Amino acid sequence: MATIRLGRAIKKISIIKADGGGTLTLYKGKKSKKKKTNKELRPLERAIRHFNDANLASAKSLSAGHRKSSRKRKNGWLRDMGKNFFKAQRKGFKKL
Repeated sequence: MATIRLGRAIKKISIIKADGGGTLTLYKGKKSKKKKTNKELRPLERAIRHFNDANLASAKSLSAGHRKSSRKRKNGWLRDMGKNFFKAQRKGFKKL
């Protein structure tokens, strides 16, 4: 059976049987999801989400650098702290 392409306005196509035996549904559209944020606040929400993603990338990078430096040599995490921190910040700004 060929797929039916209908607009967003059509929710459902049903055939009602003549003998009163019920209905037969031919097409049932997708339900639209209700927006959970005000229209005015969406840009702010998007900016905060991007900022949080950038912070997460920065924190992951800093943690990975800390572990690598710590494995490399004794007190390596302390010696490489500045390098790891600025590298993580750069990664966060790129993500932002």
